[in-house]
Amino acid sequence: MKNLTQFGEDLRLHLFRLQASLDNINGLFAGAAIANDAELAARLEGMHALMKEFSTRAAELRDTLQAGIERDTALVPETLSNWIARRQTAQLHARADMIEQLATVAAELATLSAVEAERITMTAIIARRQAVAVQVQRDL
Repeated sequence: MKNLTQFGEDLRLHLFRLQASLDNINGLFAGAAIANDAELAARLEGMHALMKEFSTRAAELRDTLQAGIERDTALVPETLSNWIARRQTAQLHARADMIEQLATVAAELATLSAVEAERITMTAIIARRQAVAVQVQRDL
């Protein structure tokens, strides 16, 4: 049971971070709360250094996730049935630990992806505003 408690805490932390990024993206379109270009540019600048670090971490997480999924998929159903029939709890717990770790990795990867989506959304808003500003100047 202790493992499930720790697993839940690990996941909850990543989910809170994910929710914060999603809220930030949503906030970019919240009517009067839309930041001006200077505010967005400043936020973007702060995110650039983070994204370099995150991209390396995201690549590592994707590799870890893929390898873990392949390991679990390689377990044939008969193996699991044998572990259960023979009450080989050490193997069953090890598999559960691995799958819990994969779920945590997937949640962290989702969080990093949401932060990247936030950065790209800010870039898109600035780009659209620039295009509209140029168009308005031309139409005058």
